[in-house]
Amino acid sequence: MAILSFHSKSNKFTELLEENKLKFYKTAKIILKNDDDIYDALQDALLSMYQNYDTLKDKKLFSTWGTRIVINKCYDFLRKKRNNVIDFDEITEKNIEVSYYDIYDIDKYGIKKAMNENLSEEQKLVIILFYYDDYSLKEISRILDIPEGTVKSRLSKAREILKEKLKKEEI
Repeated sequence: MAILSFHSKSNKFTELLEENKLKFYKTAKIILKNDDDIYDALQDALLSMYQNYDTLKDKKLFSTWGTRIVINKCYDFLRKKRNNVIDFDEITEKNIEVSYYDIYDIDKYGIKKAMNENLSEEQKLVIILFYYDDYSLKEISRILDIPEGTVKSRLSKAREILKEKLKKEEI
């Protein structure tokens, strides 16, 4: 009986994970940038999701729940890394223009550059979750554990900044 419940949990979890894996990766990429760090944080996040899957009452919320775990694990990873010695890759990345958002086909309009140069990490995260991962304001609010009004405010401010920046570059 225990094997049967493990198997059905595993199948449903795997199915939900498969549906959301790109969202989880893109979210981690926003925060961590470096693929090695992303994979480490995602591994921790996936383990946590699997171990706590039974505590998720409404499986329809798996995507937002999982994204929240990914974000938390990424920030945990950054905190741990900040306490360690800076590695060569970080020093090199500061001297080379790094393409953080290659996975979003936004380069052709200069949006990537405008986002990297003008938006805070919080604003970039809200933009990516809303426009590229198709989360609603309510879902983003739940994922980031902030009021929906704060999500709207960050999104509005980010749009305003990008609109101004992209308008200036057209001239």
